[in-house]
Amino acid sequence: MTQGRNGLNVPNVLIIGAGGVGLACAHKAAQHAVELGDITVASRTKTSADDVVEHVRRRGSLKAGRKLASARVDAMDTSEVARLIRQSRAGIVINVASPFCNLSIQDACLETGAHYIDTAVHEVEGRVNEPPPWYANYEWPRRGLFEQAGVTAILGCGFDPGAVNAFCAWAAKHRFDRIDEIDIMDVNAGHHGRFFATNFDPETNLREILEDVVYWEDGQWKRIPHHSMHREYDFPEVGRHVIYAMGHDEVHSLAVHFKPKRVQFWMGFSEQYLRVFEVLEKLGLLSEQPVEVDGCHVKPLRLLKKLLPDPKSLAPDYSGEVCIGCLIKGIRDGEPGSIFIYSTCDHAACYREIGAQAISYTTAVPAVTAALLIARGDWNVRRMVNVEELDPDPFLELMPRLGIGWQVREEGA
Repeated sequence: MTQGRNGLNVPNVLIIGAGGVGLACAHKAAQHAVELGDITVASRTKTSADDVVEHVRRRGSLKAGRKLASARVDAMDTSEVARLIRQSRAGIVINVASPFCNLSIQDACLETGAHYIDTAVHEVEGRVNEPPPWYANYEWPRRGLFEQAGVTAILGCGFDPGAVNAFCAWAAKHRFDRIDEIDIMDVNAGHHGRFFATNFDPETNLREILEDVVYWEDGQWKRIPHHSMHREYDFPEVGRHVIYAMGHDEVHSLAVHFKPKRVQFWMGFSEQYLRVFEVLEKLGLLSEQPVEVDGCHVKPLRLLKKLLPDPKSLAPDYSGEVCIGCLIKGIRDGEPGSIFIYSTCDHAACYREIGAQAISYTTAVPAVTAALLIARGDWNVRRMVNVEELDPDPFLELMPRLGIGWQVREEGA
Protein backbone atom coordinates (compact mmCIF):
# COMPACT_ATOMS: atom_id res chain seq x y z
CA MET A 1 0.00 0.00 0.00
CA THR A 2 1.07 3.59 -0.62
CA GLN A 3 -0.37 6.89 0.49
CA GLY A 4 -2.37 9.06 -1.88
CA ARG A 5 -2.45 12.83 -2.10
CA ASN A 6 -5.49 12.94 0.18
CA GLY A 7 -3.61 11.10 2.92
CA LEU A 8 -5.60 7.89 2.41
CA ASN A 9 -3.95 4.60 1.59
CA VAL A 10 -4.21 3.35 -2.00
CA PRO A 11 -3.76 -0.36 -2.60
CA ASN A 12 -1.24 -0.71 -5.47
CA VAL A 13 -2.17 -3.29 -8.10
CA LEU A 14 -0.33 -6.32 -9.44
CA ILE A 15 -1.61 -7.52 -12.82
CA ILE A 16 -0.50 -11.08 -13.61
CA GLY A 17 -0.71 -11.79 -17.33
CA ALA A 18 0.54 -9.73 -20.26
CA GLY A 19 -1.68 -10.92 -23.09
CA GLY A 20 -4.47 -8.90 -24.68
CA VAL A 21 -6.50 -8.73 -21.47
CA GLY A 22 -3.42 -7.89 -19.41
CA LEU A 23 -2.66 -5.04 -21.79
CA ALA A 24 -6.19 -3.65 -21.48
CA CYS A 25 -6.16 -4.08 -17.68
CA ALA A 26 -2.88 -2.19 -17.46
CA HIS A 27 -4.28 0.73 -19.45
CA LYS A 28 -7.48 0.90 -17.41
CA ALA A 29 -5.68 0.57 -14.08
CA ALA A 30 -3.21 3.26 -15.17
CA GLN A 31 -6.08 5.60 -16.08
CA HIS A 32 -7.37 5.19 -12.51
CA ALA A 33 -4.02 5.06 -10.73
CA VAL A 34 -4.99 8.00 -8.51
CA GLU A 35 -7.18 5.53 -6.60
CA LEU A 36 -5.35 2.30 -7.38
CA GLY A 37 -1.77 3.43 -6.77
CA ASP A 38 1.35 2.00 -8.40
CA ILE A 39 0.91 -0.75 -10.97
CA THR A 40 3.10 -3.77 -11.70
CA VAL A 41 2.55 -5.97 -14.76
CA ALA A 42 4.02 -9.47 -14.46
CA SER A 43 4.35 -12.30 -16.94
CA ARG A 44 6.21 -15.57 -17.35
CA THR A 45 8.17 -13.77 -20.08
CA LYS A 46 9.66 -10.48 -18.88
CA THR A 47 9.72 -9.00 -22.39
CA SER A 48 5.93 -9.42 -22.65
CA ALA A 49 5.44 -7.43 -19.46
CA ASP A 50 7.95 -4.83 -20.70
CA ASP A 51 5.95 -4.45 -23.92
CA VAL A 52 2.74 -3.81 -21.98
CA VAL A 53 4.40 -1.19 -19.79
CA GLU A 54 5.89 0.56 -22.82
CA HIS A 55 2.51 0.49 -24.58
CA VAL A 56 0.78 2.13 -21.61
CA ARG A 57 3.47 4.79 -21.32
CA ARG A 58 3.47 5.52 -25.04
CA ARG A 59 -0.28 6.13 -25.06
CA GLY A 60 -0.13 8.31 -21.96
CA SER A 61 -2.59 6.29 -19.86
CA LEU A 62 -0.61 6.50 -16.61
CA LYS A 63 -1.64 9.23 -14.19
CA ALA A 64 1.12 11.55 -12.97
CA GLY A 65 2.78 10.61 -9.72
CA ARG A 66 2.25 6.87 -10.07
CA LYS A 67 4.77 4.16 -10.92
CA LEU A 68 4.38 1.52 -13.60
CA ALA A 69 6.75 -1.44 -13.52
CA SER A 70 7.20 -4.83 -15.17
CA ALA A 71 8.33 -8.11 -13.63
CA ARG A 72 8.85 -11.76 -14.43
CA VAL A 73 6.91 -14.35 -12.46
CA ASP A 74 6.06 -18.03 -12.72
CA ALA A 75 2.39 -17.80 -11.79
CA MET A 76 2.29 -21.51 -10.99
CA ASP A 77 4.84 -20.95 -8.21
CA THR A 78 3.08 -19.61 -5.11
CA SER A 79 6.31 -18.53 -3.43
CA GLU A 80 7.35 -16.49 -6.49
CA VAL A 81 3.96 -14.79 -6.67
CA ALA A 82 3.96 -14.05 -2.93
CA ARG A 83 7.46 -12.59 -3.16
CA LEU A 84 6.38 -10.31 -6.02
CA ILE A 85 3.26 -9.20 -4.12
CA ARG A 86 5.49 -8.13 -1.25
CA GLN A 87 8.06 -6.47 -3.51
CA SER A 88 5.39 -4.47 -5.35
CA ARG A 89 3.51 -3.76 -2.10
CA ALA A 90 0.34 -4.80 -3.93
CA GLY A 91 -2.94 -4.78 -2.06
CA ILE A 92 -4.93 -6.10 -5.04
CA VAL A 93 -3.95 -8.81 -7.53
CA ILE A 94 -5.76 -8.99 -10.87
CA ASN A 95 -5.18 -12.47 -12.31
CA VAL A 96 -5.52 -12.53 -16.10
CA ALA A 97 -2.97 -15.30 -16.59
CA SER A 98 -3.92 -18.82 -17.69
CA PRO A 99 -6.76 -20.29 -15.59
CA PHE A 100 -4.33 -23.11 -14.76
CA CYS A 101 -2.68 -20.60 -12.38
CA ASN A 102 -5.70 -19.58 -10.30
CA LEU A 103 -5.04 -21.68 -7.20
CA SER A 104 -1.34 -20.85 -6.93
CA ILE A 105 -2.09 -17.13 -7.19
CA GLN A 106 -4.92 -17.46 -4.67
CA ASP A 107 -2.52 -19.18 -2.26
CA ALA A 108 -0.10 -16.27 -2.62
CA CYS A 109 -2.90 -13.82 -1.83
CA LEU A 110 -3.86 -15.81 1.26
CA GLU A 111 -0.22 -15.78 2.35
CA THR A 112 0.25 -12.03 1.85
CA GLY A 113 -3.24 -10.64 2.52
CA ALA A 114 -3.62 -9.16 -0.98
CA HIS A 115 -7.15 -9.15 -2.39
CA TYR A 116 -7.79 -11.27 -5.48
CA ILE A 117 -9.74 -10.86 -8.73
CA ASP A 118 -9.85 -13.26 -11.69
CA THR A 119 -11.87 -13.55 -14.89
CA ALA A 120 -12.24 -17.33 -15.38
CA VAL A 121 -12.81 -20.48 -13.35
CA HIS A 122 -9.78 -22.59 -12.40
CA GLU A 123 -8.79 -25.31 -14.86
CA VAL A 124 -6.38 -28.22 -14.65
CA GLU A 125 -4.25 -28.99 -17.67
CA GLY A 126 -5.35 -32.18 -19.39
CA ARG A 127 -8.73 -32.33 -17.65
CA VAL A 128 -11.86 -31.53 -19.62
CA ASN A 129 -15.56 -32.01 -18.96
CA GLU A 130 -15.21 -31.50 -15.21
CA PRO A 131 -18.34 -32.26 -13.15
CA PRO A 132 -20.70 -29.34 -12.51
CA PRO A 133 -20.86 -26.94 -10.85
CA TRP A 134 -17.30 -26.10 -11.89
CA TYR A 135 -16.61 -23.66 -9.05
CA ALA A 136 -17.29 -26.42 -6.52
CA ASN A 137 -14.39 -28.51 -7.82
CA TYR A 138 -11.53 -26.22 -6.80
CA GLU A 139 -12.48 -22.72 -5.68
CA TRP A 140 -15.62 -22.79 -3.50
CA PRO A 141 -13.98 -25.28 -1.08
CA ARG A 142 -11.53 -22.44 -0.27
CA ARG A 143 -14.21 -20.03 0.93
CA GLY A 144 -13.40 -20.71 4.57
CA LEU A 145 -9.72 -19.93 4.01
CA PHE A 146 -10.47 -16.51 2.55
CA GLU A 147 -13.01 -15.64 5.22
CA GLN A 148 -10.62 -16.70 7.97
CA ALA A 149 -7.83 -14.62 6.41
CA GLY A 150 -10.10 -11.62 5.83
CA VAL A 151 -9.10 -11.53 2.16
CA THR A 152 -11.51 -10.63 -0.63
CA ALA A 153 -11.58 -12.95 -3.65
CA ILE A 154 -13.93 -12.03 -6.50
CA LEU A 155 -14.26 -14.92 -8.92
CA GLY A 156 -15.02 -14.53 -12.61
CA CYS A 157 -15.10 -10.76 -12.97
CA GLY A 158 -14.54 -10.22 -16.67
CA PHE A 159 -17.58 -9.59 -18.83
CA ASP A 160 -18.90 -13.13 -19.21
CA PRO A 161 -18.52 -14.26 -16.52
CA GLY A 162 -18.57 -11.03 -14.53
CA ALA A 163 -20.65 -8.14 -15.80
CA VAL A 164 -23.38 -10.56 -16.90
CA ASN A 165 -23.55 -11.89 -13.33
CA ALA A 166 -24.04 -8.31 -12.14
CA PHE A 167 -26.83 -7.92 -14.72
CA CYS A 168 -28.59 -10.92 -13.17
CA ALA A 169 -28.12 -9.55 -9.66
CA TRP A 170 -29.53 -6.20 -10.79
CA ALA A 171 -32.57 -7.93 -12.30
CA ALA A 172 -33.13 -9.87 -9.07
CA LYS A 173 -32.83 -6.70 -7.00
CA HIS A 174 -34.81 -4.27 -9.15
CA ARG A 175 -37.03 -6.10 -11.65
CA PHE A 176 -38.14 -9.56 -10.53
CA ASP A 177 -39.43 -11.26 -7.41
CA ARG A 178 -38.36 -14.58 -8.93
CA ILE A 179 -36.03 -15.34 -11.84
CA ASP A 180 -37.10 -18.34 -13.91
CA GLU A 181 -34.78 -18.38 -16.94
CA ILE A 182 -31.39 -16.88 -17.77
CA ASP A 183 -29.85 -16.97 -21.24
CA ILE A 184 -26.40 -15.38 -21.44
CA MET A 185 -25.77 -14.51 -25.09
CA ASP A 186 -22.50 -13.34 -26.63
CA VAL A 187 -22.02 -12.26 -30.23
CA ASN A 188 -18.85 -10.85 -31.73
CA ALA A 189 -20.04 -9.27 -34.97
CA GLY A 190 -16.57 -7.90 -35.68
CA HIS A 191 -14.11 -8.74 -38.46
CA HIS A 192 -10.34 -8.99 -38.08
CA GLY A 193 -9.43 -10.09 -41.60
CA ARG A 194 -7.60 -13.28 -40.57
CA PHE A 195 -8.49 -16.73 -41.90
CA PHE A 196 -8.82 -18.16 -38.38
CA ALA A 197 -7.96 -16.69 -34.99
CA THR A 198 -9.12 -16.67 -31.39
CA ASN A 199 -9.85 -13.46 -29.52
CA PHE A 200 -8.01 -14.51 -26.36
CA ASP A 201 -5.55 -17.24 -25.41
CA PRO A 202 -6.09 -19.98 -28.05
CA GLU A 203 -5.50 -22.83 -25.62
CA THR A 204 -8.14 -21.57 -23.18
CA ASN A 205 -10.57 -20.49 -25.90
CA LEU A 206 -10.47 -23.69 -27.95
CA ARG A 207 -10.66 -25.92 -24.86
CA GLU A 208 -13.89 -24.27 -23.74
CA ILE A 209 -15.47 -24.58 -27.20
CA LEU A 210 -14.43 -28.23 -27.52
CA GLU A 211 -15.91 -29.31 -24.20
CA ASP A 212 -19.39 -30.72 -23.80
CA VAL A 213 -22.10 -28.15 -23.17
CA VAL A 214 -23.27 -28.22 -19.56
CA TYR A 215 -26.40 -26.28 -18.61
CA TRP A 216 -28.99 -26.18 -15.83
CA GLU A 217 -32.63 -27.10 -16.42
CA ASP A 218 -35.47 -28.30 -14.21
CA GLY A 219 -33.32 -28.84 -11.14
CA GLN A 220 -30.55 -30.83 -12.79
CA TRP A 221 -27.36 -30.45 -14.79
CA LYS A 222 -27.65 -31.53 -18.42
CA ARG A 223 -24.87 -32.32 -20.88
CA ILE A 224 -24.92 -32.25 -24.70
CA PRO A 225 -22.18 -32.28 -27.39
CA HIS A 226 -20.71 -28.95 -28.46
CA HIS A 227 -22.51 -27.11 -31.29
CA SER A 228 -25.46 -29.52 -31.07
CA MET A 229 -28.05 -26.90 -30.02
CA HIS A 230 -28.62 -23.51 -31.61
CA ARG A 231 -31.16 -20.70 -31.86
CA GLU A 232 -31.52 -17.27 -33.47
CA TYR A 233 -31.80 -13.97 -31.68
CA ASP A 234 -32.17 -10.40 -32.88
CA PHE A 235 -29.54 -8.45 -30.94
CA PRO A 236 -29.46 -4.69 -30.41
CA GLU A 237 -26.97 -2.91 -32.69
CA VAL A 238 -25.60 -6.05 -34.38
CA GLY A 239 -28.86 -7.62 -35.62
CA ARG A 240 -29.97 -11.23 -35.98
CA HIS A 241 -27.42 -13.99 -35.36
CA VAL A 242 -27.38 -17.76 -34.97
CA ILE A 243 -25.99 -18.63 -31.55
CA TYR A 244 -24.87 -22.00 -30.21
CA ALA A 245 -25.21 -23.48 -26.73
CA MET A 246 -21.82 -23.65 -25.06
CA GLY A 247 -20.40 -24.50 -21.66
CA HIS A 248 -19.37 -21.41 -19.72
CA ASP A 249 -18.33 -20.46 -16.20
CA GLU A 250 -21.20 -18.22 -15.13
CA VAL A 251 -23.83 -20.92 -15.67
CA HIS A 252 -22.25 -22.84 -12.78
CA SER A 253 -22.61 -20.07 -10.21
CA LEU A 254 -25.87 -18.48 -11.39
CA ALA A 255 -27.67 -21.83 -11.25
CA VAL A 256 -26.59 -22.31 -7.64
CA HIS A 257 -27.23 -18.78 -6.40
CA PHE A 258 -30.54 -18.03 -8.16
CA LYS A 259 -31.93 -21.57 -8.60
CA PRO A 260 -33.94 -20.72 -11.73
CA LYS A 261 -35.67 -23.27 -13.92
CA ARG A 262 -33.00 -22.91 -16.61
CA VAL A 263 -29.60 -21.24 -17.17
CA GLN A 264 -27.76 -21.49 -20.50
CA PHE A 265 -24.90 -19.76 -22.28
CA TRP A 266 -24.94 -19.07 -26.03
CA MET A 267 -22.24 -17.80 -28.37
CA GLY A 268 -22.22 -16.77 -32.01
CA PHE A 269 -19.88 -18.48 -34.48
CA SER A 270 -19.51 -17.84 -38.20
CA GLU A 271 -19.91 -20.72 -40.63
CA GLN A 272 -16.24 -20.44 -41.56
CA TYR A 273 -15.18 -20.62 -37.92
CA LEU A 274 -17.25 -23.76 -37.39
CA ARG A 275 -15.86 -25.42 -40.54
CA VAL A 276 -12.25 -24.73 -39.56
CA PHE A 277 -12.90 -25.83 -35.97
CA GLU A 278 -14.39 -29.12 -37.20
CA VAL A 279 -11.36 -29.81 -39.40
CA LEU A 280 -8.95 -29.03 -36.56
CA GLU A 281 -10.89 -31.35 -34.26
CA LYS A 282 -11.00 -34.21 -36.77
CA LEU A 283 -7.28 -33.88 -37.46
CA GLY A 284 -6.56 -34.14 -33.74
CA LEU A 285 -5.02 -30.67 -33.56
CA LEU A 286 -7.24 -29.72 -30.60
CA SER A 287 -5.95 -32.63 -28.52
CA GLU A 288 -3.96 -32.11 -25.33
CA GLN A 289 -2.50 -35.62 -25.53
CA PRO A 290 1.21 -35.44 -26.46
CA VAL A 291 2.42 -37.00 -29.72
CA GLU A 292 6.02 -37.85 -30.54
CA VAL A 293 7.62 -35.87 -33.37
CA ASP A 294 11.29 -36.52 -34.18
CA GLY A 295 11.94 -37.63 -30.63
CA CYS A 296 10.09 -34.70 -29.03
CA HIS A 297 6.73 -34.93 -27.28
CA VAL A 298 4.38 -32.19 -28.47
CA LYS A 299 0.80 -31.38 -27.48
CA PRO A 300 -1.11 -30.63 -30.70
CA LEU A 301 -3.18 -27.86 -29.07
CA ARG A 302 -0.01 -26.20 -27.74
CA LEU A 303 1.51 -26.35 -31.25
CA LEU A 304 -1.65 -24.87 -32.76
CA LYS A 305 -1.50 -22.04 -30.23
CA LYS A 306 1.98 -21.15 -31.50
CA LEU A 307 0.79 -21.13 -35.11
CA LEU A 308 -2.33 -18.99 -34.63
CA PRO A 309 -2.19 -15.18 -34.54
CA ASP A 310 -1.47 -13.54 -31.19
CA PRO A 311 -4.88 -12.17 -30.08
CA LYS A 312 -3.23 -8.81 -29.36
CA SER A 313 -2.18 -8.58 -33.01
CA LEU A 314 -5.82 -8.56 -34.19
CA ALA A 315 -6.61 -5.17 -32.68
CA PRO A 316 -5.35 -2.77 -35.42
CA ASP A 317 -7.52 -4.33 -38.14
CA TYR A 318 -10.62 -5.17 -36.11
CA SER A 319 -13.92 -3.52 -37.09
CA GLY A 320 -17.50 -4.05 -35.99
CA GLU A 321 -19.17 -4.48 -32.64
CA VAL A 322 -19.66 -6.96 -29.82
CA CYS A 323 -22.99 -7.43 -28.04
CA ILE A 324 -23.16 -9.40 -24.79
CA GLY A 325 -26.16 -9.64 -22.53
CA CYS A 326 -28.64 -11.63 -20.46
CA LEU A 327 -32.15 -12.51 -21.55
CA ILE A 328 -33.91 -12.90 -18.20
CA LYS A 329 -37.46 -14.14 -17.62
CA GLY A 330 -39.18 -13.99 -14.29
CA ILE A 331 -42.15 -12.96 -12.17
CA ARG A 332 -42.87 -9.54 -10.64
CA ASP A 333 -46.03 -8.94 -8.59
CA GLY A 334 -47.45 -12.18 -9.94
CA GLU A 335 -46.96 -11.18 -13.58
CA PRO A 336 -44.45 -12.73 -16.01
CA GLY A 337 -41.89 -10.50 -17.70
CA SER A 338 -38.76 -10.65 -19.80
CA ILE A 339 -35.86 -8.24 -20.28
CA PHE A 340 -32.57 -8.21 -22.16
CA ILE A 341 -29.78 -6.46 -20.22
CA TYR A 342 -26.78 -5.87 -22.46
CA SER A 343 -23.69 -3.95 -23.43
CA THR A 344 -22.19 -3.25 -26.83
CA CYS A 345 -18.59 -2.40 -27.58
CA ASP A 346 -16.91 -1.25 -30.78
CA HIS A 347 -13.56 -2.80 -31.74
CA ALA A 348 -12.22 0.27 -33.52
CA ALA A 349 -13.19 2.58 -30.65
CA CYS A 350 -11.34 0.33 -28.19
CA TYR A 351 -8.28 0.41 -30.39
CA ARG A 352 -8.36 4.18 -30.68
CA GLU A 353 -8.54 4.52 -26.91
CA ILE A 354 -6.00 1.96 -25.67
CA GLY A 355 -4.80 -0.10 -28.65
CA ALA A 356 -6.83 -3.21 -27.77
CA GLN A 357 -9.68 -5.11 -29.42
CA ALA A 358 -13.14 -5.24 -27.84
CA ILE A 359 -12.89 -8.77 -26.41
CA SER A 360 -9.86 -7.80 -24.33
CA TYR A 361 -11.46 -4.46 -23.45
CA THR A 362 -14.73 -5.95 -22.25
CA THR A 363 -12.87 -8.45 -20.06
CA ALA A 364 -10.53 -5.86 -18.56
CA VAL A 365 -13.00 -3.08 -17.73
CA PRO A 366 -15.10 -5.16 -15.26
CA ALA A 367 -11.95 -6.50 -13.57
CA VAL A 368 -10.56 -3.01 -13.01
CA THR A 369 -14.01 -1.78 -11.96
CA ALA A 370 -13.98 -4.49 -9.28
CA ALA A 371 -10.50 -3.41 -8.18
CA LEU A 372 -11.74 0.16 -7.73
CA LEU A 373 -14.73 -1.06 -5.72
CA ILE A 374 -12.44 -3.08 -3.45
CA ALA A 375 -10.24 -0.01 -3.00
CA ARG A 376 -13.28 2.14 -2.18
CA GLY A 377 -14.71 -0.45 0.20
CA ASP A 378 -17.99 -1.18 -1.64
CA TRP A 379 -16.85 -4.66 -2.65
CA ASN A 380 -14.19 -5.29 -0.01
CA VAL A 381 -16.18 -8.11 1.57
CA ARG A 382 -13.16 -10.05 2.93
CA ARG A 383 -14.37 -13.43 1.70
CA MET A 384 -14.62 -15.37 -1.57
CA VAL A 385 -17.63 -14.51 -3.74
CA ASN A 386 -18.97 -14.67 -7.25
CA VAL A 387 -20.09 -11.36 -8.72
CA GLU A 388 -23.83 -12.02 -8.31
CA GLU A 389 -23.37 -12.25 -4.53
CA LEU A 390 -22.34 -8.58 -4.41
CA ASP A 391 -24.43 -5.41 -4.64
CA PRO A 392 -24.68 -4.76 -8.41
CA ASP A 393 -25.51 -1.06 -8.10
CA PRO A 394 -22.05 0.42 -7.44
CA PHE A 395 -20.57 -1.82 -10.14
CA LEU A 396 -23.14 -0.90 -12.78
CA GLU A 397 -22.85 2.76 -11.86
CA LEU A 398 -19.05 2.73 -12.16
CA MET A 399 -18.50 0.47 -15.19
CA PRO A 400 -19.77 3.07 -17.72
CA ARG A 401 -17.26 5.57 -16.35
CA LEU A 402 -14.52 3.11 -17.25
CA GLY A 403 -15.82 2.74 -20.80
CA ILE A 404 -18.68 0.23 -21.00
CA GLY A 405 -22.30 1.30 -20.71
CA TRP A 406 -25.31 -0.97 -20.42
CA GLN A 407 -28.98 -0.88 -21.33
CA VAL A 408 -32.22 -2.73 -20.64
CA ARG A 409 -34.60 -3.75 -23.44
CA GLU A 410 -38.10 -4.90 -22.57
CA GLU A 411 -38.88 -8.22 -24.24
CA GLY A 412 -42.44 -8.80 -23.10
CA ALA A 413 -43.66 -11.87 -21.24
